[in-house]
Amino acid sequence: MENIPGLWEIGYEFKNLSILKEALTHRSFSCEHGLSYDNQRLEFFGDSVFQIVITEYLYKKYPDADEGDLTKMRAFLAQKSTLAKFAKELSLHTFVRMGKGELKTDGTTRMSTLCDTFEALCAAIYFDGGLVAAENFLIPLIENFYPSPKDLIAGFNFKGCLQELTQLKFATIPVYKVEEATGPDHKKNFTVSVSVNGKILAKADANTRKGAEAEAACAAAKIIESNEMGAGKSEKTNK
Repeated sequence: MENIPGLWEIGYEFKNLSILKEALTHRSFSCEHGLSYDNQRLEFFGDSVFQIVITEYLYKKYPDADEGDLTKMRAFLAQKSTLAKFAKELSLHTFVRMGKGELKTDGTTRMSTLCDTFEALCAAIYFDGGLVAAENFLIPLIENFYPSPKDLIAGFNFKGCLQELTQLKFATIPVYKVEEATGPDHKKNFTVSVSVNGKILAKADANTRKGAEAEAACAAAKIIESNEMGAGKSEKTNK
């Protein structure tokens, strides 16, 4: 019997084992064995499953939180290091099927592999059991590691999160520019813009340059996730 996780390992029992195998099949394994499938399509869909589940979860958990804080919490939970942590907790590195070349370079423990496999698993659970099943799988996992997401966002690296996002989607990094600095030295106000491929995505104000950059990065990430980049919109937040 193939090495596949059971109910006791991931907290969900599949009715259709074939979709679970697909979620655990890396492209390198598929190419090596001449398979007609791998987990890339599920990984693509799983990203959206994860986003909708955590968005609703945070919306209900923090009824008084504003849009900015909700966006920050979602960005924290959706970053690669968080998804990789979830994947390790489920021991997905012991189940993912990879080609021999990838195995020789410890591909199963690579962050990108862990994240992709975890997202593919989210999609597989959704297709096998529906949105409620995906929620029942994800929410306990989130609450186990991060029972209070709001307490974590103060030190979250939003610039790093945006750079990870732009490298993934556009193969480039964001560029920050101080558009304006006003006020006396002891009470400066900075307006910072962030651009991707020469297009300004967002601007933000704060009493420090670092703070303005973080706010702009958060706003830009939100725009990219909402597929608004092509519309050339910009957003300004105040702190």
